Amino acid sequence: MSLKKKTNKSISLPCLKGQMGDWYYYVTLLKFKEIANRVMLPKEIDTYYANKEDLKLGDWIQRDLEKSRTQKIVDYLRKQPQHFFNSLILGIYEGNPSWQDISIKPSQEYENLNETDLEYLSRTFGILNLEGTEDIFAIDGQHRAISIREAVKQEKKLGEEEIAVIFVAHKTTNEGKVRTRRLFSTLNKYAKPVSQSEIIALSEDNNCAIITRELVDNFQILKDKILTIKNRSINPDNSTHFTNILVLYDIVECLTTDKAIVGIKGNGHNKNLFTTNRFSEEEIKKDTLKVKKIISEVIENIADLKHFFDGNPINRKLKKTSLLFRPIGQSIFFDTLKIAIDKSKKKEFFDYFSKNDFNLNNKIWKQIFWDEETETILTEKSRQRFATILLLEYLGIDVKKTKKDIEIATNFNIKL
Repeated sequence: MSLKKKTNKSISLPCLKGQMGDWYYYVTLLKFKEIANRVMLPKEIDTYYANKEDLKLGDWIQRDLEKSRTQKIVDYLRKQPQHFFNSLILGIYEGNPSWQDISIKPSQEYENLNETDLEYLSRTFGILNLEGTEDIFAIDGQHRAISIREAVKQEKKLGEEEIAVIFVAHKTTNEGKVRTRRLFSTLNKYAKPVSQSEIIALSEDNNCAIITRELVDNFQILKDKILTIKNRSINPDNSTHFTNILVLYDIVECLTTDKAIVGIKGNGHNKNLFTTNRFSEEEIKKDTLKVKKIISEVIENIADLKHFFDGNPINRKLKKTSLLFRPIGQSIFFDTLKIAIDKSKKKEFFDYFSKNDFNLNNKIWKQIFWDEETETILTEKSRQRFATILLLEYLGIDVKKTKKDIEIATNFNIKL
């Protein structure tokens, strides 16, 4: 059953008209409230046209919208005063949209422009009129569009803000659907997501990234001990660095947020909020000091780490070298430490690791992480999770195991 179609007021928008490939497009500005009122998801348009079999936008252009991602964007708009988005690409059809050139004629004001310049400006500058009956849907930016709608609903003053919009004309013929579908897939195929290393290096809204940079730049203990590379591995020949910046970021996130570890939710800031909305300088400083204190305490309590941070190189190729010098061991260690702190088991945690047998000479860790045939370390997430559960249970912390956890534990049949 179709719904009654909503009609909006007519609006006139300042606009640039351009061409790329065989697409004509129109670049303009829309207030958030207009995005909220006029832009629909493809599946919502399908609901209006339930009896129109040749439409079915949602069958081919709808992407799964993640509620958590949408909520992050809503929080960003409401809580970060310096919020900013790139443009939305919107498909438009039905109704009666019209384009009106703004003629630029020779005058003293434009005396530096020749006839070719004037002709180009006249056909490029104009006014796009929307009468209000158009169907408009997001080809690129569905999460942003739906988040703007929700943010305006929660905070009306956001409705007056503006976002850049690129309109493309969509036709509901088979050829038109193919063209728009190709545009949708091309935009998503060539859109390069921001890498984690770029987020750490550049983000001013992710508090974990800000703290990580502070540790690298100004924490004397870690000076020249953190690799600033774009992957998580560390060359076995590297004898002078403790870890890389990606793992350090994970450690910061673990120690400061409520990130769940083997199903146990940690104490700390809401992870989604803390990684998308900049907190006050006072709060950031407080969390930075907390992380520095924990790292300092760890180094003081673990002899292998103290030896290294006192200026002694390590040999990562030896089995007797602590797993604390490998990313997988560092993740297990700090995940376990976080839960131990939360559950008041920090003393027991340090008592265990002070034995300095968290290495591949230990028969338990060798069984879990060492491949005798290839003589390489095994780094699967399932093994890392199993190791973390082993340690937590050793500390007397209950873990609610999944079916897969029970299966893996049965296969290994080992305990600390």
